[in-house]
Amino acid sequence: MEQLTLGKIDFKNFKNLSSDCGVVLKNLNILIGPNGSGKSNFIQLLKFLSDSTTITQDETRGRTSFDNAVLKMGGERALDAFQKAPASIEISYSFVYGTLSPYKLDIELRVQDGHRKPIINLETLAQDKFNNLNQPFYFYQCHNKQSGAGVVSYYVSPPSKETRFLKIEDVPVDELALISIPRLLESSNIPPENTPFYLVRRQIIDNVSNWRFYNANDMNLSTIRAAEPNLGPSDLVLSASGENLPLVIENLSQQSVDFEEMLTEEARKFLPWTRKVRAARSGRLKLTIEWHMDVPEVNKEQFYLSEMSDGSVRMLCWATILLSPELPSLLVIEEPEIGIHVSWLPTLAAWIQKASEKTQVIVSTHSPDLLDYFTDNLSSVLVMKQSESLS
Repeated sequence: MEQLTLGKIDFKNFKNLSSDCGVVLKNLNILIGPNGSGKSNFIQLLKFLSDSTTITQDETRGRTSFDNAVLKMGGERALDAFQKAPASIEISYSFVYGTLSPYKLDIELRVQDGHRKPIINLETLAQDKFNNLNQPFYFYQCHNKQSGAGVVSYYVSPPSKETRFLKIEDVPVDELALISIPRLLESSNIPPENTPFYLVRRQIIDNVSNWRFYNANDMNLSTIRAAEPNLGPSDLVLSASGENLPLVIENLSQQSVDFEEMLTEEARKFLPWTRKVRAARSGRLKLTIEWHMDVPEVNKEQFYLSEMSDGSVRMLCWATILLSPELPSLLVIEEPEIGIHVSWLPTLAAWIQKASEKTQVIVSTHSPDLLDYFTDNLSSVLVMKQSESLS
């Protein structure tokens, strides 16, 4: 079954990122470069779209997902330091679906002089070379001629594919039209399902809502070691901080009969004396991790995470993320090599490669040692440079 994937990102005037041709993404993408070269800023472009399409509790208090996303990306500081406000940040996300022409979501954020929060100055969703024509098909265009107004394509007489533009008003400048258009159509005589946008929107949002982001610096090892989550929640995905590790391993083991055995086999690759790694009951309603080992001359078999090295705990987290049968549509990991012994990097690299065979993976790293294990796939390596370029 075909799946939507992120094919390319173009950008202009965003922090220290610069590229004349954008960044083409494959299933495996390794970002490498020194501090300050823009790796985190590039990932911030992904987080911006993810955050902008995620409904939060702040929505009920008048603070939109877009507001939160803009603040996280730096507000007015998101503008390239060499640009003087008023100026615009331009971001374009291209989504690929099978052999169809890509869907392009273009967003222009206007940074006004003296204003802390950028607003949406232009937003369009289009399909390049639709039906082999030399011009794109626009699902919608907003703010391009008048701020707060736009047009959306609709089918004239479904199931006919003939389309026209419907003018829409009161389009928010602090919320993506990708989110707001269905609500705006409720006051029209055109049901959202009678627009070409309806299905494409669902595909994009389903894909983006399943993106997952991890940064080794955000994983609190003390919290992970001490965590004893309650039984019951259906977590299948490790949280960014990792504190639900026992629960995720328990649920994945229940869902896939081979997961626990596979996790144990992979643990033996960096700790050869491992006999079994499993989630186990801690009292009646809580879970912990038991690491059973056959260690020569040690009169002990069962260990807990509080007794394991930092590197061992980190490797167990990466194994749970990368080898999960429930992989996200996009997996982004920053600096996975932190706290990992150099002799364990081949195993980590193999897990990354294996995950990329099933989903789209982006890894940023400072480590040339980790990079060495991807030299047979150099087309997947993106080199970030402090000279504000990406190649």
